[in-house]
Amino acid sequence: MLSLRHISFTFIIGIIFSFSAHGAPFEECPTKAFIIQKPSSIPKMFGVDLGTGSYTTLSSDMGSGAAFNGVGFSKHDSYIYGWDYSSGTLGKVGDDYQVVALDISKDGPSASAGNFYVGDVALHANVWYGYRKNKGLFKIPLDGDEPYEMTLVAGSQSNANYNITDFAFHPHNGYLYTVTNGSTAKLLKIDRTSGAAENLGTLLTTEGSFTFGAQFFDVNGHLYISNNSNGYIYKVTNLDSEPSVSGIFAYGPSSTSNDGARCALAGVPVGDAVDFGDAPDSYGSNITNNGARHAIVSGIQLGALIDNEGDAYASPLSDDASDNSDDEDGISMPTGFESGEETILIADVVGDEGYLNAWIDWNQDGVFGPDEQIIASELMNEGDNNITIQVPFWAEAGDTWARFRLSTTQDLGATGGASDGEVEDYPITITETGVTTGYYPVGTEGVATIVYEDLYPLEGDYDFNDVVMEVKINEFEKEGKIRRVKIEVKVLAVGATFHNGFGIQLPGILRSAIKESGIRWDLDGVNQSHKILEEGQTNAVFIITEDVHSYTTVPPGCEFLGTQVGCTQTVHPTWTITIPFETPIDRNHMPELPYDPFIFANPNTPHGALPEAVLGEIPGRALEVHLKNKVPTDKFDTRLFGTGDDASKPNEGLYFQNANGMPWALIIPKRWSYPVEKIPLNEAYPDFESYATGAGSLDWYQNGNPGLTIPNE
Repeated sequence: MLSLRHISFTFIIGIIFSFSAHGAPFEECPTKAFIIQKPSSIPKMFGVDLGTGSYTTLSSDMGSGAAFNGVGFSKHDSYIYGWDYSSGTLGKVGDDYQVVALDISKDGPSASAGNFYVGDVALHANVWYGYRKNKGLFKIPLDGDEPYEMTLVAGSQSNANYNITDFAFHPHNGYLYTVTNGSTAKLLKIDRTSGAAENLGTLLTTEGSFTFGAQFFDVNGHLYISNNSNGYIYKVTNLDSEPSVSGIFAYGPSSTSNDGARCALAGVPVGDAVDFGDAPDSYGSNITNNGARHAIVSGIQLGALIDNEGDAYASPLSDDASDNSDDEDGISMPTGFESGEETILIADVVGDEGYLNAWIDWNQDGVFGPDEQIIASELMNEGDNNITIQVPFWAEAGDTWARFRLSTTQDLGATGGASDGEVEDYPITITETGVTTGYYPVGTEGVATIVYEDLYPLEGDYDFNDVVMEVKINEFEKEGKIRRVKIEVKVLAVGATFHNGFGIQLPGILRSAIKESGIRWDLDGVNQSHKILEEGQTNAVFIITEDVHSYTTVPPGCEFLGTQVGCTQTVHPTWTITIPFETPIDRNHMPELPYDPFIFANPNTPHGALPEAVLGEIPGRALEVHLKNKVPTDKFDTRLFGTGDDASKPNEGLYFQNANGMPWALIIPKRWSYPVEKIPLNEAYPDFESYATGAGSLDWYQNGNPGLTIPNE
């Protein structure tokens, strides 16, 4: 096998075969992909293993003096067809990889169509289709005797306005699909009977420009596209529902011109000599998750051992554990991993042309993020290589995983196929010394109860059970500086007709002070992927959900959850959020605990007549309910101040209270029995009103009427 590093390609994955004048047909529906490039103006053909991106030279000279492009594989006769620039006609290629020019009759629009670099062979019939921008979609039936007739598809010229360099027939539905070039890569679905294209959505964007010169399908309807400028191969799935690209599927050489062909009815096998990673599959280990994998090539690997696998044995089913053959022997870690400190790694490398890339999941979210790459394209020497890395102070103490990839391809990601080298995954432990943990409620590991009245700016029934949550907060401190905070929130009750979102603001902590890529948040122990640090805010604001209702189920026979006797549930949605800082924050600069947890109006549903009258629209994010005298976020609309029962006076530092000083949100530093539905707080807890006006006891919440509250002890 010839390493990609030693092949001069004109472009990467637009795959193309080449047939010889007297060549026999290819094997029926071959699994390999064929790619044609023309270094030094001589068309060459390569075979590619899509599973790893490995290439072999099939023909160093296809017998044509110019480009051979717009190629497609015919499953009807097992030949490759494409446009032969040398003869200005369609060419045919068999298993001798030589181009044979065909006799084509052209008249009318076909005579002035020129050369084609976009083409494929249909699956419904043995017909080659070619596209020229502004000229239309053309077809050539390939059955029968020569000369074959080339015609313009009726009406296609008016539709020929899309900028593409290849397309491919879907294996099942008869449509052509293509991904456009430029800074925005859009997926198009083309009707072969008219050339009309339907935009199915944007797949990728770049500050530069994409050129996808090779595009082709597998039997499962997955589209593979290759970008000329860097050789990256992408796999597009769910074409007609929610088309998406999940990372780079494989890596190949860059090229200025490229075309490819492949049997669309063939699968994409992994190969006979491939090494996979074996970290848990959330990191991308198995082939179904585009796992990290390398074609095994003699002369480049980590350590003395490397094993061949048909797929990953992802932890805890690691092949190293199951067969007592541990090939993770290339990386030594003599100094361990202490947060905030330097550590030494030793890479034992076979070969002197390999580049090392590596990642450690510092925040333990089960994914190797971009900011978790510890080694980037570092050229290795034969033998031992000493590497010093810095363990970030925001790394979370505990067990996690590291991944190391060696290859002649420099810029590997944490997943996808590579043409040579090895991947090794290691379980590691991050330690943390000298770090103390502070708790809220203060001095305990208990919980506090947060309750909200969501009818703001009106008092309404004032029963403080529209949203009821338990919260506990940990601050991790070393040498007087806070490294990160951990917040756990559990939903207890939702007694609201309105739909409310929930968020947490860190007053006085700039949004830019947060290490966003290091945030980890779980729902009921399952890591969540979407971003929660809100855009457009001065302070750091975390939007946990836009609708608390969506995480709850009201028991049968009940109107609300948890606010009526017999209407509680034993399982409660629980969010756990760990928030690291870019640099540790001085203890004196941290906001007062419990920070600023708040609710807000769901952006998609009504939230009362008064706010809508004041704002002229459904309030959505503009309506927030905070603890007394907490300053709202930048998203709050200050026109709501002073309306209804609200007596906020921002110039005096008074927020979210009525004329008697009574709030719309409270936090109680314990598990607390909150009012029954429609029972006002000052009726369930008679001492509350005097406390709110500044004259009552601080322990008012201890003296409730048991018959008017929901027990929560």
